[in-house]
This record gives sequence, C-alpha cells and structure tokens, in this order.
Amino acid sequence: MSKEEKGRNSSFSEKPVRSRLRRLVDWINLTGAKKVHSLIDKVYKRKNLEMAWERVRANRGSGGVDGETLETFEAQLGQQLDRLQRELKENTYQPQPVRQHPIPKRDKPEEYRLLGIPTIYDRVCQQALLNRLEPIFEPVFDDASFGYRRGRSTKDALSKIWKE
Repeated sequence: MSKEEKGRNSSFSEKPVRSRLRRLVDWINLTGAKKVHSLIDKVYKRKNLEMAWERVRANRGSGGVDGETLETFEAQLGQQLDRLQRELKENTYQPQPVRQHPIPKRDKPEEYRLLGIPTIYDRVCQQALLNRLEPIFEPVFDDASFGYRRGRSTKDALSKIWKE
C-alpha cells in the first residue's frame, strides 16, 4: 500500500458515511467493476461452490435445524451442489432458520447468549458469496474496522487503539 493510500485510509473513518459510500462507488468505477452487472453468476459457478464446500468442511461444526451432518452432506455432495447452483441461478434459494444453541456467558454463567447455527447447505451458500465479495470489498474497508473480517481480532483492535 502506498503512502497516499495509507493516508486516505487513516482519515477514512473520520469522514461522514455519505463520503465513505461515495469513495466506495468511486473505487468500484476506477477498478472497472462498473462493467459487472451481476455477481450472482460468479457465486453459483460450480468451482466456486466446490471451493465453498471445502472451506465449510475444513471449518467442521455441527448441523443446523435440518439435522444434516457434514458426512451426510458430503455423501450427496454432487446433488447438493447441483441443487444449490440451480436455486441460485433461478433465484429460488431460501435459507433455512438457524438452530439456536445457548452458550453460557463467560462472566455470568447463569446467563446465556444464543449462537445461531445455519444448515450446512446455507453455510456453503454463505461461503460461496464470501468467496466472491471479500476480494472486491476488503481493499476498500477502513483500516480501523475490525469486526467480522478475516485475520483481524479484538486483540488487533486494542493494539491499534494503544498505538494511536
């Protein structure tokens, strides 16, 4: 990243939201992304769905409300990815409700927070979307933004605060 880009990123968080949106639009136009009318066809490409499945499988985890496991999903992988591809292509995909799992709060074990666990099918869809959106938007996110970003943690946020 050049000094000019770093300078722009450091002041980015202080700008009003409207300026941030304008900057995002300007960046998209500069990179030629304005020629992309739709990303959905990139999301449902078979190779992307296969990569998404590999990521979901590597993350492991339990199933959602449908009770399906990684093993049962994988046993029908071809059919599952065909169905997801068709639903995304035909705009008929509907995510399932998430399974809620109570997790005790660290400082208050008598209190719980609910963890929402999507179905494996929905996680593959979410990952396929992330595969296509993250490379587009990650470069324009504010350097001071840490929430829900790969490779950034609460520790990183605190470190940035202490340095400034």
